[in-house]
Parts: sequence; C-alpha cells; structure tokens
Amino acid sequence: MESYLVCYDIADAKRLRKVARICEDFGYRQQLSVFLMRVGTTQYVRLRSRLYDLIHPEEDQVLIIPLTDSNLQRMETLGRPAEEYDKNDVVIVI
Repeated sequence: MESYLVCYDIADAKRLRKVARICEDFGYRQQLSVFLMRVGTTQYVRLRSRLYDLIHPEEDQVLIIPLTDSNLQRMETLGRPAEEYDKNDVVIVI
C-alpha cells in the first residue's frame, strides 16, 4: 500500500461535492480539500479514474502527491491537531 496526499480545486460546487465524496471513499480528510490516502495499486487506479472521469480538466485541478512513510512520520501540524497517521490503516472500497 502506498500513501498519497490528494488536494483539489474544483470550479463547480456540484462537482466539488462529488470529488469530496470520492475522496472520502478512499481516504481521510485532513482539511477541506485535502485528503490522506493509503491505497493499493488497484484502488489507486480506481481513484484516479473516478476523479478523471468527473472533473473538467480545463477548469479543475486535482493534485495526487505520493508520500513516503518517513514523510508521514515527520508530518507537522500547526494549530488544530491532525488525525494520527497509522501505517496499518486500511481502506476498503466496495
């Protein structure tokens, strides 16, 4: 399983809600439009495909940033605390 930080900027409110729901299916919300995801290869392909099929590339942007375990362990939060990262977290998508 690999870890990713997914951030998005979606121009349309309806698409924005749909993108958020897709991200909630695969990971944990860290901020309003930022998710931490730990997924296998098949889940990653499914996530990327669902997002790509939904967004309008000329108006919207989704960033998918790969993270290493050492990056996650060094993650620093200022202000309101973030959920603790657990490398054993598993996301199941049906």
